[in-house]
Amino acid sequence: MKILWTMMLVGYALGVAQSIFSLTTDKRWLREIAFYGLLAAFTSHTVWLVWQGLSAKRCPIVGTQEMCAFLAFSLVLCYFIAYRWYRANALKAFILPIVFVLITIAALANSSTSNQPQDISQPLQKILFPAHAGLILLAYAAFFLSFGAGLMYIIQERELKQKRFGKIFYRLPSLETCDAISFKAIAAGFVLLTLGIAAGIAWSRARDGVFWHGQPLEIFVVIIWVIYLLMLQSRINAGWGGRTAALASIISFMLVIGSLIGVRYLGTLHVFG
Repeated sequence: MKILWTMMLVGYALGVAQSIFSLTTDKRWLREIAFYGLLAAFTSHTVWLVWQGLSAKRCPIVGTQEMCAFLAFSLVLCYFIAYRWYRANALKAFILPIVFVLITIAALANSSTSNQPQDISQPLQKILFPAHAGLILLAYAAFFLSFGAGLMYIIQERELKQKRFGKIFYRLPSLETCDAISFKAIAAGFVLLTLGIAAGIAWSRARDGVFWHGQPLEIFVVIIWVIYLLMLQSRINAGWGGRTAALASIISFMLVIGSLIGVRYLGTLHVFG
């Protein structure tokens, strides 16, 4: 499996280099190399996840390595969807570096899952646990996408205010497109997070007979849910958008990172690494 990790690291690294370089200039030969590198990386990524899932006979989202690999995979999928809808090629310069960091962490992480939650081998747990963890990781990937769109919005708005239009300005999508990507990513992420929390409550009930343990990580995730709920409510009912919404998506991203770190260090039910 080392060859798969090598292909992932090299392919995503090429994608990062080309995406950042393309913000100031565009070389066709580099774009083609990066495209095939990203394709090879994503294919290897998919193969590894499928192989890991078949080998373990479960969804590959247990342990630091699997969690980071699954989150990175979800983030690449989110980018592909956003690109398909909006053709926002510059978005990958803000997304692929995060993917590369996650894949690097996964490659360096211990593949052991000795600290995985108990009883996930039972029939009901096989459904509820992957639904809980998988949906939340997919939600986080959507929030990461919103973070990238928010950064693009802030950068472009700053250039407009200063009336200094550098090369990056002409590579970024319009403010309306950045705002639309951010809003739809937050909306999709909120729905996924809600379903993931609901699955987690059902998993807790099936496993321990209680709906809520009151662990710090559970409280943290609920706080994130409330924050994104307020963001959506403000955007829909109060027309809250633009710079304020972009800044909110960036700040909320920090909370999501804190939650991911908490998976390892907060509580016992959620220690997967």
